[in-house]
Amino acid sequence: MAKSVLVCDDDLGLLTVLTGILEAAGFSVETARDGIEAISKAIRSQPDYYDVIIIDHLMPGLNGLGFVKELRDCKIPGRTIVLSGNLDPELEAAFRQLNVDKILSKPNGIVEIAECAKALCAN
Repeated sequence: MAKSVLVCDDDLGLLTVLTGILEAAGFSVETARDGIEAISKAIRSQPDYYDVIIIDHLMPGLNGLGFVKELRDCKIPGRTIVLSGNLDPELEAAFRQLNVDKILSKPNGIVEIAECAKALCAN
């Protein structure tokens, strides 16, 4: 059975590219365009439905940091990857305090995303 990934980014073009990359790597992919939609999908699914959740930081409604806080508060398991182009050291530290599994920067992290997701699923 394919590993399940939730990808959240407000950039539709990037969301399409990420979906293609991950599906080509054998993942089953669901998408969300903002943090509120993503947290809704994560909460209403079975708690362990998504093997990996990939989230941008700057999004409408609920940013990536708020999303990860909600995940942790709801005790939703799953590996998390932050993929963002706007992270300063203070924000990265805040994500690390919430135990995100990987932080990648855009655009370079896009080429690494499938391998990072595979590695997280293997652990």
